[in-house]
Amino acid sequence: MKHSLSILLALAAALTVSLSGCSGSSTSADASFSDSDLILNIGGDSYTCAVGIDTVTGALGEDYEYAEGLSCAYDGLDKTFTYEEATFYTNPMERGDTVSEIYTENTDVTTSKGITVGATKDEVLAAYGDSAEDAGNMLIYRGDGQMGTAEGAALCFEMQGDTVAAIFLTLEAI
Repeated sequence: MKHSLSILLALAAALTVSLSGCSGSSTSADASFSDSDLILNIGGDSYTCAVGIDTVTGALGEDYEYAEGLSCAYDGLDKTFTYEEATFYTNPMERGDTVSEIYTENTDVTTSKGITVGATKDEVLAAYGDSAEDAGNMLIYRGDGQMGTAEGAALCFEMQGDTVAAIFLTLEAI
């Protein structure tokens, strides 16, 4: 009888483990988001917000479209540098023009975990976990400021249905 009960418990445990994969959750156990994920990989280099635009133009070159406008929040001009791969938005800070947002619709740009434009919502959740704020057409993963990033810093995925249409990093609270 003891042997039969042990076999029955082992079968029940095995069934529970096998069915747990059918729970409808698409996130993996190790999927998570941290401040270290607040980067985009462009042309073989990693970029983040809060760096000087000179770092970007030094690496990506001078082949960009440029626009500027009077800043509403800072003294000086907000500037936009649009490359084929991504657009870098800057704010005039004391230390110079600083990247405040990086936006891309280019499928060659990847996140820290390999997500690109064209990925599915399930792929994003599997990579970063289900801690995102779901704003309908946007998944927002907020940094916690623990790695020297601004507390409003975020990695955002613009969605068209269940497909990533654009990815952006921002220092500004959304």
